[in-house]
Amino acid sequence: GKVESNKKQKKDALFNTAFELFTTKGTNKTTISDIADKAGVAKGTFYLYFKDKYDIRDKLITEQARQLFDNATIELMEEELPTLEKKVLFIADRVIDKLQENKILMRFISKNLSWGVFHDMLVTGGDEMEGLSFYDAYYKLLEESGRKFRNPDLMLFMIVELINSTCHNVILYEEPVTMD
Repeated sequence: GKVESNKKQKKDALFNTAFELFTTKGTNKTTISDIADKAGVAKGTFYLYFKDKYDIRDKLITEQARQLFDNATIELMEEELPTLEKKVLFIADRVIDKLQENKILMRFISKNLSWGVFHDMLVTGGDEMEGLSFYDAYYKLLEESGRKFRNPDLMLFMIVELINSTCHNVILYEEPVTMD
């Protein structure tokens, strides 16, 4: 009830504040005291949820990247695309569009986009995920295609890494070419 609601509010405040500070001041120039003070919680409260500022940064990267893919998956559900390839390209296009619209997010995620897709499944066994995740939807797409893949996780990793490495340099630095 109320205790859980308060905990969620504090954790959300810490997340939102850390994201704001990391994207404006940078991770190295942001202290735990900065995060706690601006979030309106005691410094000790920070440590109830996170080990250090790198822990909250990693969790933020995971959450932001995962949201990109989850939102693209939700949009895909509204489309009727005939092939697995078209569905994967649709998701990739949506993620790229969002990263192009939000360079601050691209800079923050940096080269860790795949971390958001794989972290919860590989590190925590999916315990932190709620509802249907992109990772689950990906396996459902593979199943619906009727095709068998030798290593679907590696295939997904390579797709996400290709998106990530291309977007990072092209969106942020327009190198070696512009997105257009």
